[in-house]
Amino acid sequence: MKTKIKKLSLLILFIAFLPLGVFAQSESSIPTNFTTYTDEVNLFSISYPPNWESDFSRMKSLKQETENLMKSIDAKGSFEKSNMVFLGGVPLGSGYYNPSISILVEPLGDDNAKLEDFVDSFVQEYKRILEEYHEFSRTKTIIDGRQAVILDFEARMPNFPLVHFLTMNIYIDKFLWTITCGVGLPLNFYDFKNDLYAMVKSFKILK
Repeated sequence: MKTKIKKLSLLILFIAFLPLGVFAQSESSIPTNFTTYTDEVNLFSISYPPNWESDFSRMKSLKQETENLMKSIDAKGSFEKSNMVFLGGVPLGSGYYNPSISILVEPLGDDNAKLEDFVDSFVQEYKRILEEYHEFSRTKTIIDGRQAVILDFEARMPNFPLVHFLTMNIYIDKFLWTITCGVGLPLNFYDFKNDLYAMVKSFKILK
């Protein structure tokens, strides 16, 4: 694969492969109490629980922190072309979030690889970089009328606690969109599972 996949979608939240079948339609049912965010140019929307907050002031600094972290553990890490377009979650006093959500957009150039190939590349890189990686499920589905793959897994970066992730990858017009939800200790992922699935399934491209 000519395009080198960057891994910011996983790293941003740290500061037995299952068979893939056919894509099946995923029902998007947004809870009535969720807040829906639409970006300023009306490109996309995402919905999240009422006690979650969006945060655009930290996106640039968090990306730089992640760039520095990645370089400290992997000389190949580079996120210059990646663009974080959404960040939020349940705020902690430290300025971070738990649970959290981020949306990362990455241009893929002329690479004609299938979405499943990109997901495979992600997972191989996760396993190369991380101290731990355990995959619970990998689901091919249809979200907003487009093919998507949802990964449910746990992972641990060096010197960081174990985090349970739910990521949704969707390929739109030579751009890979990755919506990443993370739940770290002492919280339990399964206390938030339904909301997290509702969030990733609520994602829409408006143009």
